Amino acid sequence: MLAPIRRGLGLALAFYLLGQTSSALACACCTNEGQRNVATVTLDSGKQQEIESLRFGDKASLFTGEGDVEGIQGIATPAGSYKLSTQWREDRLVLSFRDAASHTGTLSLTRPRTVSVFEVDPRDRPDRAHGPTLYKEWKLSGPASGSGVFQQGIARQQILTLILQGSGNSCTSSIDFTHWTLVMQGPKANYTLYGNLVR
Repeated sequence: MLAPIRRGLGLALAFYLLGQTSSALACACCTNEGQRNVATVTLDSGKQQEIESLRFGDKASLFTGEGDVEGIQGIATPAGSYKLSTQWREDRLVLSFRDAASHTGTLSLTRPRTVSVFEVDPRDRPDRAHGPTLYKEWKLSGPASGSGVFQQGIARQQILTLILQGSGNSCTSSIDFTHWTLVMQGPKANYTLYGNLVR
């Protein structure tokens, strides 16, 4: 008679502990109103794996604002949009661009040692029981290298920055990021390309 009761109590205790563990894990990722995290941290293997698992969409756009593409500095034949393909080659992310006139070029970013993290509660999103959804950016910067239509804008002082943009809770992974921005800055070239990330 006691054996079934003990088994029942054991199962009840196991389910209770499982529930407590799930709640603890969920709360480790919870957010809080006004939360803000701005830091530069080591690009460790975990973050590196998340970044390398991202998939870029096949289209990139050139930001012009109120100006014309002809006014963009550092691209031989600037175009409003490009076909895009990306590939990690050893320690470099290589982005290959092709415009409608078949002009091509690449931009390469060597994997840096650090990543800049920006995670903030914008205070314009509802609390989803575990806290508000954070706006997020991860930024990777390094010396720029390129070829083809981008070659004329490459110099020693040029810096290329990849910005991954998205949203989520306090536990960041690749699925949080939905968009990317690529910023070229320096004395010979200043322009911004942007596009989507796909799952």
